[in-house]
Amino acid sequence: MGTIWVKQLTGGLDTRRLVETSPADVMIVAKDGHITRGGEFEQRAAFVPAFTLPEGTVGLAYTKSNLVVFGHDTEPSGIPTGVVYQQLEHPTGEALADVLSFDLYSGKVYAVAEFVDGSRYHFYDGALVDDWYDGRARASFRVTGGDGSSQLTNLTVNGVAIISSAVTWTTSNEATAAAIAAEINSHTSTPDYTATSAGDQVNIIAGTVGSGTNGYSVVATVATGLTLSATATTMEGGLDTDSGYEPGSFARTIGSKVYSTSGTVLHFSGIAAPTKFTTDATGAGFIDLANQASSPYDLTAICTYQKYVAVFSGNVVYIWYVDPDPTLNAKSQILNNTGTEYPRSVTPFGDADIFYLHQSGLRSLKARDSSNSASTTDIGVPIDSILLEKLQTLPPGGKVISFINPADGRFWLIVDDEVFVFTFYANAKVSAWSTYTLSTREDGADPVYFSADDAVVWKQRVYVRSGDTIYAYGGLDAAPKHDATSAEAWSPYFDATRPTADKSWCGVDVACRGTWSVHMAMQPTQIDVEDKIGTVTETTFNRERIPFTHASSHVSARFRSQGVGPCTLSAFVIHFDGADLES
Repeated sequence: MGTIWVKQLTGGLDTRRLVETSPADVMIVAKDGHITRGGEFEQRAAFVPAFTLPEGTVGLAYTKSNLVVFGHDTEPSGIPTGVVYQQLEHPTGEALADVLSFDLYSGKVYAVAEFVDGSRYHFYDGALVDDWYDGRARASFRVTGGDGSSQLTNLTVNGVAIISSAVTWTTSNEATAAAIAAEINSHTSTPDYTATSAGDQVNIIAGTVGSGTNGYSVVATVATGLTLSATATTMEGGLDTDSGYEPGSFARTIGSKVYSTSGTVLHFSGIAAPTKFTTDATGAGFIDLANQASSPYDLTAICTYQKYVAVFSGNVVYIWYVDPDPTLNAKSQILNNTGTEYPRSVTPFGDADIFYLHQSGLRSLKARDSSNSASTTDIGVPIDSILLEKLQTLPPGGKVISFINPADGRFWLIVDDEVFVFTFYANAKVSAWSTYTLSTREDGADPVYFSADDAVVWKQRVYVRSGDTIYAYGGLDAAPKHDATSAEAWSPYFDATRPTADKSWCGVDVACRGTWSVHMAMQPTQIDVEDKIGTVTETTFNRERIPFTHASSHVSARFRSQGVGPCTLSAFVIHFDGADLES
């Protein structure tokens, strides 16, 4: 009698190798669960609806006392206890579309807001920060109809094409507007333009502040039934002004100042003056990082890194020493060919790492050696292949958000409706990935899935906003709540060190808590083909094993938790007739 004994699962989810050649301690699927300090696979907690919001709010932030949501109008009725509303009012009354970034300064919210016309403004404690002014010219149109064959075949500004390829109507007018905006943003023209979408509206925005593009004609060419609110309009609203800076999309409190991106420029406020960015405020100023490296990308994110500040663009990371006295600011290091286009993916991990999502996968910025010089490491390699596949499906405007869950120290990277979870316990030698789906499930019912519009960590708890519902991970009670979400763990295909020989499989033993269904798959080239062989509710080592009979060269064990948890899978043994070969 031979056995394959998997004693622990410390490798977690790992997609680097083929399923038939992966190591025994990893999983090829690790869904809706995570690895514990002991190397066991544990069902995740539930996403519990905690607050229901009235219509007309966006975003999610927090203060010391409450969660915070935003809107452009006066406070709507029905804001639940535990949540407060903050009004962010556009200078000319445009509706609020999103809050791109926020941080706290002196316990008050500093927010970067984007409005439905694509303009951005900064607010501190709900008041407009006058030193920022969006003087970019813009034009807008709405997608009003179409079907799967309808297309926007060309879009020009002043005769210059601002899309590279045709955009086909897909799913809805709103989704098509988002796709048009994404196509504009992926195209480079001279002059260049960016775009945003809000509902079915597309906003075309000049790349620079000023009146130079006012009056430029915007012409859309449509085919096969695509309808727009206007196929011809003009750019307008651009202003030549010295009264403020172009508002960036990311702001962060560091020391006694607020730092903000703005194109290729890093701005910083005066000392203890979070609303004063012009140089007549003591300590205020800016650094044009376009003078420091050859990069076509705007700045995207800011993060503290040891005693420095790391400033990210799409393909360069600038490490800068900053001081309350701007004359003492100094460049420390420049890292080329790395960076991020996902500003909210940037998260400090531990006391010396920064995790961020690069176009090649999840990366870590950390000290190379005792010199503290920064280098990048490929922390996300075990899951980069599926992470990059997920990014390909991210809808235009979809969110990528990361943070550390303080309850267990795990890193979360939320990509629309899925969470990539990293568990790291150095002393226990656990370094493992897994995934969560954003979903809820009552016992006996089908799962209900949702996407993340926003997410924050507040008072040691993770909150995820989807539509007008705020979910608390684990619920609001002291003990984490579980629902009937099925945790799923798939082993690689084992060959008992003889990959070309058939084995006569004859049974499985499992060490577990909770109820798990057990399935076996025998053909690596047909990964979804499997047989259910039984259900276990307790460890079987001192009971009769689960029998199954099959002859094949390889076998993969799959486990799915059943019913309301918590459920834990600790180890399993696969039995076969033949020489005693242990994996």
